[in-house]
Amino acid sequence: MHLTERDDDSSTFCAPPHSFPRSPAGGWMGRNGLLFALMCAIWGTTWLAIKVGVTAVPPLLFAASRFLLAGTLMLVWMGLAARCAGRRPPRVPSREWAVLLAVSLLVITGTYALLFWGMRHVDSGLGAILNLGLMPVALLGIGLLYGEERFRPGQAVAIALGLAGLALLLGPALALPGDSRALWGALAVVGGTLSYCWGTVLGRRLLRRHPPLLLSGLQTLLGGCALALLTVALEGPALRASGGAGATLLRAALSPAVLGSWLFLVAGGSLVAFTIYLYLVREWGPLRAGLYAFISPVVALALGSIVFGEPLTTAKLAGSALVLAAAWLALRPADPEQEP
Repeated sequence: MHLTERDDDSSTFCAPPHSFPRSPAGGWMGRNGLLFALMCAIWGTTWLAIKVGVTAVPPLLFAASRFLLAGTLMLVWMGLAARCAGRRPPRVPSREWAVLLAVSLLVITGTYALLFWGMRHVDSGLGAILNLGLMPVALLGIGLLYGEERFRPGQAVAIALGLAGLALLLGPALALPGDSRALWGALAVVGGTLSYCWGTVLGRRLLRRHPPLLLSGLQTLLGGCALALLTVALEGPALRASGGAGATLLRAALSPAVLGSWLFLVAGGSLVAFTIYLYLVREWGPLRAGLYAFISPVVALALGSIVFGEPLTTAKLAGSALVLAAAWLALRPADPEQEP
């Protein structure tokens, strides 16, 4: 999911192809295909982990702790790799830190504050569709607004399908009288997705000049620090007013289910799957690697139904199909000869 991941956790669809020189590699049935399947499975399963975590632990605290550790590990890993290769670790010059901070606040802080809060109130499968399925469409739309994309008719169809699918997915929440939590939760996930895509488009200039892993590590750490400040400001007063809630929270956070979910998000979603994603962007190019956006949500829908008993209604299935079709169209290259 995120330029960071794509939980998530991910650099992003906007990584320019020339940043990752391609090399001959296996196709769908070879090693790279297996890595792609593993990445999709991990990013599809992270939605279960998020749901388990935010149900038991305040969502901002859960998100902040995850990204603080993940960002630290990414930067340490990159620094050690550079030193082992006899090179100095790459740096972002001070003149670009204002843009880096803005992108970090959008891609990490805004995205996951809204997304993790929203996931308290929506099904894990629906959250995955609203986030991962809409992401290519939102990136396309924001890219057009900023002049980063050239308009073509297929893009209009993708945006129209995405909006139609979104309307179907939000329809049941709108129809629930007296209970607005599901609707606000779904809107929060959509808002987090838009925040991520906005930051991703703004961060393109950085991606053209710096290694993606460096940017992802810095954004994850900076965004995690901002999430920690939000945790203190927004969730801290309620915890302090609850008296003995601290001990209860600690027991919940250290329970096997929550701790396992947190470790899976840090190690699986942020480190393993994201590393595979960067490798596949280099080997296959960003278009083909980005096809996880319509596979991982299907994994999340199936697992949510099996593990949590989340209903697969006609409206949810139809809306999901429209959103995933929109994602497929948005990810198609303008030139058919560029197809993977």
